[in-house]
Amino acid sequence: MRKMILISVFLLATLSGGAKATLPDSLLSFEKAYTCNLTTPDTAFAIVQTMRERKMAPAWRLDIVEGDLNYNIRRFLRSRPFYERTLANESLRDSDQVQLDVLKRLMDVCDLLNEDDNLMEYIFRLRQKARSCGNKEFIAMADFMEGKRTHFHGNKAEGYELCLKAVEAMKASNYRRKHSELRVFYAELIKMYARDGRYEEALQMSKLQEAEARNSSTFSINKAGDRAMRRVFALRASMLAQAGRRAEADKAYAQWLKTTGGSVIDDLDIFDYLRLAQHNTEALNVIKQYREFLQSQGDTLSYRMMSAYNKEALIHLASGEYDMAAHHGREVARIADSLHLRISDIKMDMTNKLLMEEMERHRSQLWNTIVFALLLGLLLLLGVAVYYTRKIRQKNIHLVRLLNAIDAYRKAVVSGVSLTSPEIVEALETIRSYDNDEISSDEVVEEPDDEDRRLFIEMDTQVTRDRLFLKPGFCREDLMRLIGVDKNRFGKMMSKYSTNASVYINVRRVEYGAKLLIEQPTYTIATIALECGMGNTVTFNRTFKEVYSMTPSEYREQMGAILPKGGVKTDVNQ
Repeated sequence: MRKMILISVFLLATLSGGAKATLPDSLLSFEKAYTCNLTTPDTAFAIVQTMRERKMAPAWRLDIVEGDLNYNIRRFLRSRPFYERTLANESLRDSDQVQLDVLKRLMDVCDLLNEDDNLMEYIFRLRQKARSCGNKEFIAMADFMEGKRTHFHGNKAEGYELCLKAVEAMKASNYRRKHSELRVFYAELIKMYARDGRYEEALQMSKLQEAEARNSSTFSINKAGDRAMRRVFALRASMLAQAGRRAEADKAYAQWLKTTGGSVIDDLDIFDYLRLAQHNTEALNVIKQYREFLQSQGDTLSYRMMSAYNKEALIHLASGEYDMAAHHGREVARIADSLHLRISDIKMDMTNKLLMEEMERHRSQLWNTIVFALLLGLLLLLGVAVYYTRKIRQKNIHLVRLLNAIDAYRKAVVSGVSLTSPEIVEALETIRSYDNDEISSDEVVEEPDDEDRRLFIEMDTQVTRDRLFLKPGFCREDLMRLIGVDKNRFGKMMSKYSTNASVYINVRRVEYGAKLLIEQPTYTIATIALECGMGNTVTFNRTFKEVYSMTPSEYREQMGAILPKGGVKTDVNQ
């Protein structure tokens, strides 16, 4: 009753509204659009259009509804663009349920349009999506469609197995539309069993289909229940007529006549009964309406149109109208030739599409690999940098300890402190441990004798006490005169305690310069080089780096970070 009132309101608005009627707000909902779809489809489309203009819902949601409205009245070609647009919507990539619903609709559309290649694609995509979501009911829908297609292509045993497995999976599910899907499953199985002459199985499926159709609680729209029962009787009448059970077929046909709500496509299910019962006029009327419907959609070159012409040719042939039968036969041949070309183009497009998708997938994988490799490389570099920084810091701390130990030892020698005192012993141990780290295990070090050691200490004491190394001209001959030895004895001694005289003097200078770098932060590098007795800054920098493995500037920066304020605990004026 409420539905009739709503329709009346719309009709009154149409009659009084001039060129374009204004729909009452009470009609502007998806529920009302679906309700009007089967009885007054123009009203249903007007509802959606008004809702779209007023932006009462997301565009993708309106696309799905408009696609459904076209699908429900069997305008499959018109419904497909709405579904495809929704599927391509980037904002819905993570909306699993929407993706599943739309993929299922597109799969059904391709099946009804006999587009085998596109059907294969959507079966595959629906199953993959359903598996990734763990959705068993949509897996069942994909499996049933594959079973139906497998049966059609000749592998009947496997086809039935897939379909029956899908039926059981759907029955066990909690899917909200499972009864509607089961009616579709049973209807397809009736036709499959009937084509194979397995009429008892077909009749069993018909009874199951009827049980689902009589379950009125599964219909949100009353008219849908009438339509479901009409299809039950149409399929049953045609199947029984094929089985030669004419009396039962006539009874089912009589029940079909009492039902309403069918469409020109739904009524195709009664065609085989009408043809076999020789109700040629009724059969011709059914098929003509169907063909005109296809033409109204622009669906003139398809399997559906070819099938319509073929059925019409059979009726004309049975009626003795041979010219008309021949004419329709030629139309069948024309469409078949066109379809062959179109199928080739479709396969080529499909191949290109799959190739592009595969290339895009590989490109995406390549970029992911590159990004992963870069991140891994950055992590490794970070790890190496942290390790290197810690090692440098430890080395610098060790170096500071060594400088302090050398400085303490030299002070003791200069001041005459006993070399057996605890402080000197500790300093010597620090120096020896550093020397052991610097000498590789396979090096042979000649032990110095006591006289060489005495001479070197005597020389080093005078050089340190009098700061002789600060003199710019201080050289090898000056060192030899300090201890009174010839060059051969001097060279032998120096090889044991240093490399040569020049290296010894320059090392003492840069050691002094290292203290100045910390204790005199305002001094420039050039000033410190002069203070150390090295007028050439380049020579100072090079020698400093050879001794400390870093430049004077780097040394000042790093020592400043690890030493307490005041620098190395030594006195440069000693």
